[in-house]
Amino acid sequence: MNHVLAIRHAQASFDADDYDQLSARGLEQASRLAEYLAADPDFGFDAVVCGAMRRHRQTLEAIEAAFAKVGRNLPDVEIDADLNEFDHGAVMAAFLAEFPDHAVWRGKMPDKADHSGIVQFLAAALQAWAAGQLEHRLREGWRPFQHRVGRGIARLSARQVTGGRILLVSSGGVIAQLAQHALQVPDQQAIDFNLSLQNSAISEFRVRAQQLHLKSWNTLPHLSAHADRRLWTHF
Repeated sequence: MNHVLAIRHAQASFDADDYDQLSARGLEQASRLAEYLAADPDFGFDAVVCGAMRRHRQTLEAIEAAFAKVGRNLPDVEIDADLNEFDHGAVMAAFLAEFPDHAVWRGKMPDKADHSGIVQFLAAALQAWAAGQLEHRLREGWRPFQHRVGRGIARLSARQVTGGRILLVSSGGVIAQLAQHALQVPDQQAIDFNLSLQNSAISEFRVRAQQLHLKSWNTLPHLSAHADRRLWTHF
């Protein structure tokens, strides 16, 4: 039986020209996560799998550095592009183009500081994407995204790992697909999982007979103090 520790990347640069890099806050989140994992001998890993995006790699690099600092080594990383996130910018742009008068956005993107507005906007865009309403505007539809991530999940679930502990670093949409596979829930639940997942959060899965089982979801033990709430982010 394998145990998968799935990490959502730390905060990316939501308001920058290049989203795919960690923000200053994201670097701090990644550092705190890394120190927490490296300090606990129970967090030893027999395999490491990482998406191919920069924010995935930067989060993993912080973990690698923290382990090296205390004299612990991680296995060589396996990069799996099938575990990359979907293009959220393209999905949002397609939603705006397809539904210019949609009430949820009233003609403008929500401000970054408007968390509830961003969640409502993303929820509406993802629901339209999952319903097949944006297919003609996108390179990757919802079903192809699920199929791609499903390939990565199948490889992850089929791995034969001595010791059985796998570290996975990826994105919210991908980890939400792991949860959907584990619980066999509808697409709406996968969307809800995605929107709930916080930056640098830990989710745990068991793999039995190549089937995923969800053990814990969206925890932040490395940011548990009240003062650390400034580091709680979704975007």
